[in-house]
Amino acid sequence: MSKLNTRNVCRYIYLLNAKIDHLVEFRTKYGALSREQLYIIEMVAEEPGITQKTLIGRLKREQTSISRAVQKLVDQNYLIKRQHHDDMRASYLEVTAQSVETLDELEEKICEVTDDVLEKLDRDEKKALTDILEKIHL
Repeated sequence: MSKLNTRNVCRYIYLLNAKIDHLVEFRTKYGALSREQLYIIEMVAEEPGITQKTLIGRLKREQTSISRAVQKLVDQNYLIKRQHHDDMRASYLEVTAQSVETLDELEEKICEVTDDVLEKLDRDEKKALTDILEKIHL
């Protein structure tokens, strides 16, 4: 891929991210959640016992940023944080009943945002995009 095409890919990824930020406002009966907070809750729900270190690696964010986000979610009763009994630096995370309820409540909104972003793609294009994004992410 030429430098020009690579630059366009980066530009379009940035613009897609900006579009999603513009569309998204996750309001629940417990208050508003940012996209990052929602992603953290979803990751913990999908993998109970995940560590903060793993979240840092997957989200490609600074440790302090993730630590603050996790602590805020703990304070808001979305996550439970448990320290490893042998390594006090390791924290294991689990979702609360409030998180499960919130994810159920937001499911339709999340699907609406995704549908809005992908509305111009047909089924095969959506499948190809999903495959590409999974390949890039992992």
